[in-house]
Amino acid sequence: MARAHCLTLSLLCGCTAPSGLPPEPPEPTIPEPDWVVIEPLIIAAEPTTPFLDIGVVLFDAGVAAADDTPMAAVRRLEAVLLARDLKEVLVSSNHWGAIRLVPEASALTAVAVHTSILQSDGRDLLLAVQVRDSLGGVWLETTIAHRATLTDQVTYSSAEIFNGLSNEIGRIWLQTAPETRERLIAAADIVYAESLVPSAFSGMVSRSAEGWQLNRLPANDDPMVARVERVRNQEYLFCDTIDEQYALMAEQVGPTYEMWRQATLEQAEWLAQYEQRAAMREAKASDSQFSRMHAQYAAYRSFRIQEQAFFELAQALDNESEPTVLRTEDQVVRLEGTLSSQYDQWRGLLREIYALEQPPASW
Repeated sequence: MARAHCLTLSLLCGCTAPSGLPPEPPEPTIPEPDWVVIEPLIIAAEPTTPFLDIGVVLFDAGVAAADDTPMAAVRRLEAVLLARDLKEVLVSSNHWGAIRLVPEASALTAVAVHTSILQSDGRDLLLAVQVRDSLGGVWLETTIAHRATLTDQVTYSSAEIFNGLSNEIGRIWLQTAPETRERLIAAADIVYAESLVPSAFSGMVSRSAEGWQLNRLPANDDPMVARVERVRNQEYLFCDTIDEQYALMAEQVGPTYEMWRQATLEQAEWLAQYEQRAAMREAKASDSQFSRMHAQYAAYRSFRIQEQAFFELAQALDNESEPTVLRTEDQVVRLEGTLSSQYDQWRGLLREIYALEQPPASW
């Protein structure tokens, strides 16, 4: 998989403008991205030790929060479906501990994958990916650029575009010395504890522009560690509950989304073939080619009848904030609002639970 590279803009020299008129601004040209080639997924015989948990942050859809157009709703839906695809590929690789979808970046997992959708039109998909640990270290920055073809639709699943990313993360972890792996996971646990109660765990890990250093560990019998672990398990519960909701949503809308992508791809290929014929000034195509193009266009026109219903479904799912009901040891909590606000509410509640359990003398 190619490392991330900046998209450079080449300025084209234009003709001299007539006297007294400002010159025409040159049009930028964007180089063709390196289209990813689907790799076989590397599947480990058993997870690498120590077990590393990974968080897959829900993809940044690349649309404004106030954008309520049908295509923006589709993009936000796509951000969830693609994140679940990435999660399933990482699970299938068998390299890791638990793989969880997380609504936003946090110290919950030692490593998290952050992805933004730069372009998606049914044929071309361009993603910006950054893999970093909770200590601030960036493991990998890359782009995934995939151009689908009609042949692809029957030779592999859309999730397989993430095989190369999974393989690369696995290689990085395997190339990390075992003692460094141990220290990273231990330090990440302290960073999570710091996020709950900074005063109790400060100084155990130091971070700077040069990197991080694990200075000391809490005692094995420290009761604060047990309390942090209970709170962490409750946060896992939230993520697992949300994941179940997304699984149901994917089951409901996934097939329709794939039909929409298929129809959009068919239209793009039909137009490309049509333009090619026009450019070559062909009088007519062969019977087989013409029949195939006609069938593709007919399929697209047929699906356009259903497209508005798909947009309405995407908008309904986008606007609907399903309440999340969770049970702590002594109460049932109902969270409402957007997923992000629910996550913030839940983490705030967990901090309160930790504070209530904390003996006053130790503060």
